[in-house]
Amino acid sequence: MFDIKKQLLWSKLKVGLVITLALSILFLTVFFAGSIERILSSKAELKVHIQNVKGLRKGAPVWISGIEVGSVKDINLHPEYGTIVTLSLNKNFLKFLRQDAVASILTKGLLGDKYIELSNGSPGAEPIKPNDIIKGSAQIELQDVVETSASSIEKMSDFIKKLENFVARIERGEGTVAKFLTDPSIYNNLKETTQSLSAILKELESGQGTLKMLLKDPSLYNKLVSTTAALEEVSRKLSEGNGTVKKLLEDPSLYNRMLAAASSLDDFSKKLNEGHGTLRRLAEEPDLYDNLNNVSKQLSSLLEKIEAGKGVAGKLITDEKLADDLKDTIVELRDLTKDMKENPKKYFKFSLF
Repeated sequence: MFDIKKQLLWSKLKVGLVITLALSILFLTVFFAGSIERILSSKAELKVHIQNVKGLRKGAPVWISGIEVGSVKDINLHPEYGTIVTLSLNKNFLKFLRQDAVASILTKGLLGDKYIELSNGSPGAEPIKPNDIIKGSAQIELQDVVETSASSIEKMSDFIKKLENFVARIERGEGTVAKFLTDPSIYNNLKETTQSLSAILKELESGQGTLKMLLKDPSLYNKLVSTTAALEEVSRKLSEGNGTVKKLLEDPSLYNRMLAAASSLDDFSKKLNEGHGTLRRLAEEPDLYDNLNNVSKQLSSLLEKIEAGKGVAGKLITDEKLADDLKDTIVELRDLTKDMKENPKKYFKFSLF
């Protein structure tokens, strides 16, 4: 009897185990909906620094190109970055990410749950490794748009108030703009000025003066261009060369000498003005000038007579025979003088008796 009860109890237990196992399998199949291989696959962690997570929660999905590859494992505050979000990803998907990948916090729909979308990064960057830190950013939300709109509306209100005050001042006739709108004399002056300018322009177009040539004749422009080019060339040569002009610009010794010469000339002028010498008398007394002028005329007349062969001096210059005879006479006198010095007894004899 006891054995029969034992077999019956064991049969019920086996039926319960089978039903429990079947229900567990059914529950897992419905709950994970074909994602069991992702749960059982190897994981790798990736960290994201974001200033403000905007309500992101643990367990939020992580997507790459619209495919779910992991979830948010942890969210911690950080003194430098604001927050550090730890992602748990399927290790097989790390090969699709690069070091410059960016994590963006997005929202499902307008007011849905938060999730993270990872960009792949540039192909030239290095592959990402487990536990690396990448940059993250949060999507602009409706609250941010409302705050920005409120600030813009406030600025628009201030602008409208200022515009109303400006219009009120114009209506009261205050300021230059109001004068332009209400005072007809300004309009008349502008009209007259415009007519005068129009007449000047017509005369300029129909005339042949300098202004028209400046406006229409390109030769002046071409000359200015060539002159500018020549000046640039001169300036370049002056900078590169070592000539007098460069020394005048760079060497202070010449300036100092010119300054000393100017000082000496100034002292000489003072002495000339204050003294009573020949130069001052030449500068101030006409008699001395007239005497010098007469002497120069006489000297010029004498030179003309000598050149014409008049007188002894003229003969000496023009008559070669006379010059030769005079030369021979001088030679003979010199020889005679020499002989007299050497043999005085030959020429001088003294006797007392």
